[in-house]
Amino acid sequence: MNSIAVFLNFLWALALVVALAYAAARLLKKIGWGRMSQAQYLQQIDYLPLGPKRGIALVQIADKTVALGITDQTISLLMEVSEDAVTRQAREAGSIHETGLPQFAEELWRKIRRTEGSSS
Repeated sequence: MNSIAVFLNFLWALALVVALAYAAARLLKKIGWGRMSQAQYLQQIDYLPLGPKRGIALVQIADKTVALGITDQTISLLMEVSEDAVTRQAREAGSIHETGLPQFAEELWRKIRRTEGSSS
């Protein structure tokens, strides 16, 4: 075999390995394998960055939802978010999108609906 054929075979094999690695990584990410934490009672619902190393996180902790102020130095409890208030406001508007609620409230509403659906 000449050197061009060897080089083309090498490129073909390299492309195949890269494509398989990419497909495997996407599949593993989709099924949730390799996450750093398998938290059962904590879930970050949303995060709003407010500047470098600063933001507000909406976190579900067991059966409570809290807003946390996060900086590189500290984490502070800002408030407990009432699921009933969000539920009531969304039901009065008829749709979560008509209320103009931010994205974290939409995620909270979805979580409430899943919880109500599983409890009935």
